[in-house]
Amino acid sequence: MSKRPSFVIDADSHVEEADAVWDFLDPSFAHRKPQVIERAVLKTPYQQDAFWLIDGQTFPRPYGQGAIMFGTPVASRFAKGKKFSIESQTLLPASARIADMDKLGLDVQVIYPTIFLDTLSQDVAFETALMKSYNSWLAQTCAQFPNRLKWAAMIPLRNPREGARELQRAKAMGAVCGLIYGTAGEKVLHDPEMDELWAEAEKQDMALSVHTGWNMTSLLNKMDSVYCSTTLGVVPSMFGLFSILGGGILDRFPKLRFGFFEAGADWLPYMITRMERLWAVYDRNKWPGIGPNGPRHWLQNGNVWFCVEGNEQFLPQVVELLGEGNLMTSADLPHDEALDGAIDEIQGRSDITETLKTRILTDNPQRYYGL
Repeated sequence: MSKRPSFVIDADSHVEEADAVWDFLDPSFAHRKPQVIERAVLKTPYQQDAFWLIDGQTFPRPYGQGAIMFGTPVASRFAKGKKFSIESQTLLPASARIADMDKLGLDVQVIYPTIFLDTLSQDVAFETALMKSYNSWLAQTCAQFPNRLKWAAMIPLRNPREGARELQRAKAMGAVCGLIYGTAGEKVLHDPEMDELWAEAEKQDMALSVHTGWNMTSLLNKMDSVYCSTTLGVVPSMFGLFSILGGGILDRFPKLRFGFFEAGADWLPYMITRMERLWAVYDRNKWPGIGPNGPRHWLQNGNVWFCVEGNEQFLPQVVELLGEGNLMTSADLPHDEALDGAIDEIQGRSDITETLKTRILTDNPQRYYGL
């Protein structure tokens, strides 16, 4: 295994939210504050026996249509059984996470949410209030270790105007990127209504991270198991990639930078090959709304980044397509997909150069996040 760079950035890890994240909830929604309920459920996958109760609905959903799984609330046996302490999972205190980072040789970690992998409410105003409370709490928490803990702000996509305001507020509080999903609820990201948000992100020079997650409820409801929803979690990211490269977003806002997280990158060559093949048929002269540049243009221009996993079979092909300057990796703490060894897997690969390894672990995330 090659020697690690002297400075390693984990581009994507998470907090498992505790009650404290709602401490900043708008008082007008105080009566709807999420509550933790504990109950014994026979044969529940992952020993999930604690749930969030939000507007009469429980999260996560281990069974049935729309099944989705995550490790919050941490009162569950599932969370308690993880190798990372509850203190580290919740960042309460944040020093517990720093201790785990030190053990893993991570100098900086960018913190993403967990609970917002699902749509928590169909009430857009309430969803926005939950996101704003989360952002305020995380800003305060990461500020305890500002050189070690960086954070991604939740951006309410279903309300683009409010999303633009929240992006501006989050940047002022210290966020290094805005977290979005592959769709804005039931709308595609290249819907003209979204342009106000993209314009603000470009103005703020704020990276936009397309994370796996189910913002389109109608699509999630077709998933009938956690295995199904987790495996197909890349599908919304594919929606997002099309919108960004083929839907005209970057043609209208060419200074934006988008990153794709927790979906790997093996699917990128397939998507680009397909988009380019169809570009000749559905180009901008024949289909209004499609931008003037082909999809590969924005890859070569450096606007699109990918967070890769250490064992991806087609990583060399991704490098050939994307170049060496736009790849990162993550430890994904404290989630259950066992990616905390990804850094060592990158280090141990023989099919990429030592220079690229340093770029993936240090240089590229520094540039993406503007650290």
